[in-house]
Amino acid sequence: MRFVDPQTAEAYLRETLRVEGDESIRVRELAGGVSNMVLLVDRPDRAGRDFVLKQARAQLRTRHEWFSSVERAWREAEVLAICTRLLDGHVGRASMVNERLAQTPRILFEDRENYLFAMTAAPRPNVVWKDELLAGRVDRQVAAACGRLLAALHAESWGDSDIAGRLGDCMLFDQLRIDPYYRTLAAAHGEIRPAIERLIASLGTNRLSLVHADFSPKNLLLFSGGLMMVDFETGHFGDPAFDLGFFLSHLVLKACLKMPRHAEYLDLTDCFRQSYSDVMARRIAPEELAELWARGAQHFAGCAWARLDGKSPVEYLSDSQRRDQMRRLCREVFDQQPRDWPAVIELCRQAFD
Repeated sequence: MRFVDPQTAEAYLRETLRVEGDESIRVRELAGGVSNMVLLVDRPDRAGRDFVLKQARAQLRTRHEWFSSVERAWREAEVLAICTRLLDGHVGRASMVNERLAQTPRILFEDRENYLFAMTAAPRPNVVWKDELLAGRVDRQVAAACGRLLAALHAESWGDSDIAGRLGDCMLFDQLRIDPYYRTLAAAHGEIRPAIERLIASLGTNRLSLVHADFSPKNLLLFSGGLMMVDFETGHFGDPAFDLGFFLSHLVLKACLKMPRHAEYLDLTDCFRQSYSDVMARRIAPEELAELWARGAQHFAGCAWARLDGKSPVEYLSDSQRRDQMRRLCREVFDQQPRDWPAVIELCRQAFD
């Protein structure tokens, strides 16, 4: 496998005729991920034709050893194509922030021998929503748009046997989420092992829709008139409750970081809940939606705690007192097993006030 990085990408692109020999290009690494080399190829002579080059790495860049098959590059490409189709077909897709359209990148080419592919880049200028949140810029409309976007993926794929057949293999999800998050957490905190084992078991018995499994603020790019979702390698057909818990864990961790402004961040979670539920209520029965949220609350606790003591801890929550507050909150969710998200918000308020 030929490794491509900021120093070697230009030679690779010219040798493989992906760019013309006399074309001016600039290559830089995009930050934020641990599992791939992700490069932005800027083409100043061809406005709007910039693209992103992504190559899978077998060993992830984390403090603890963490490996995953590079074959995930092709799972990502397939999931990306499916998500694009689902969003294109979803009624109300344009009902995003200020009439923004939700977009996915488009695949430009694949290099199977070197486990890399290229896709269209987000329009510029753009910002990563995670950076906005960490900077203290809170936008309820963005949170609502995220709820509609995720619900579109879940609703449009709900019970889809074709997608289930294509994305039913959960090996990569196990390597990139279940093992480094849940099993690692259970090994570190034996007192919650039964709760974690129940979570893992529930993933196998509630395979209902496409699951992105990396739907988080770091993978949502905001730009004028649009919202782009990226990173699809953990996608599979499984329990959409994981997406709920994963996404909400990121917002609540930032609420903990931003105390005493935590109420603003908790409000984002409720905006997300409302818009997500509005879309899903048109697709599934009320009792199904209620059970989905009950499982999502438990996955929130598992994902949030795993981002403290799993293999991929968040880099921004370093204060030991606040980390302990998050652990106590997660333990309360496991113990009380709230049935809906407003009940979790109340536990958050009790933990942070």
